[in-house]
Amino acid sequence: MTPYTLERLGAVEAVRDLAHRYTHLIDEGRLEEVAELFTRAVYGQCDGDGTPVGSVRDSDPAGVLAACRSFIQMHGAPPRPRTKHVVTNLRVEVADDCRTATSLSYFTVLQATESLPLQPILSGRYFDAFAEIDGEWQFTQRLTCIDLVGDLTSHARRDL
Repeated sequence: MTPYTLERLGAVEAVRDLAHRYTHLIDEGRLEEVAELFTRAVYGQCDGDGTPVGSVRDSDPAGVLAACRSFIQMHGAPPRPRTKHVVTNLRVEVADDCRTATSLSYFTVLQATESLPLQPILSGRYFDAFAEIDGEWQFTQRLTCIDLVGDLTSHARRDL
């Protein structure tokens, strides 16, 4: 493990910021910006060990956008999913050169709509990887493991 240098701490904060930027954008319904976060990333679902399952997109923001649009129901004007993604237990591992990192975090998605009272609808883990490219930290992987599923009738357009 890299010692706690300013460079390492800067990398950890950049990774945390990216992980949280995703949640803000998705909850605001800014799906085009969500997709752009994964321009250079593998994106898809995984099993409990972080191994990809099903179709995985690789450096395909248009595919990520299409997947988001085909899955997430929007409500109201402006259209939003009426969710709050809460990321917790974020653990970041920074490589010795402080240019790449991985993280594992928990997420819980809360939702409330006109017909659905506030409740958790999804919970799971994100298996993420990052790299500093041209001076900017970027996702290189986001694999999602769904551990618990609640009432998705106001959120999902299709089955998981």
